[in-house]
Amino acid sequence: MTIPNPEAPQAQEESPLYYISFERIGELNRSAVTLLAERRGPMVPSRLKADHELDNPQELLEEIAEYSAAEEDFIHSNMPIQEIVFRTLLTRRNQPMALNELHYELTERWSTPVRPISVTLTSLERILNSDTYYGFARQNA
Repeated sequence: MTIPNPEAPQAQEESPLYYISFERIGELNRSAVTLLAERRGPMVPSRLKADHELDNPQELLEEIAEYSAAEEDFIHSNMPIQEIVFRTLLTRRNQPMALNELHYELTERWSTPVRPISVTLTSLERILNSDTYYGFARQNA
């Protein structure tokens, strides 16, 4: 007969969800349009427009997800952790992602023997919560 450990948690806590908040980017005195425009690939239709004509970050996000996300070098393992997370969220059209999913992307998909990414869930959560550049935000339940 097995005796349950009284110190073991009965149910695992749900992993918090993260997304890119255009509002938060504005609070950081940054431009969401500029931040997204810098990540457009060569095939994105808005490349035909002058940068000063761009005004809708959601449209840019949709274009990036549709045209740039499939490009071979849109995400690569030698990017900083926050850049990989940012681009991962862009490829998913900024649908909120669980912390543990983001952790998996970093440590399993983008980690290589040449550039191992060994970050704990707690460290990744701290990185995302203290972000002052990309506009990462935790979705409230």
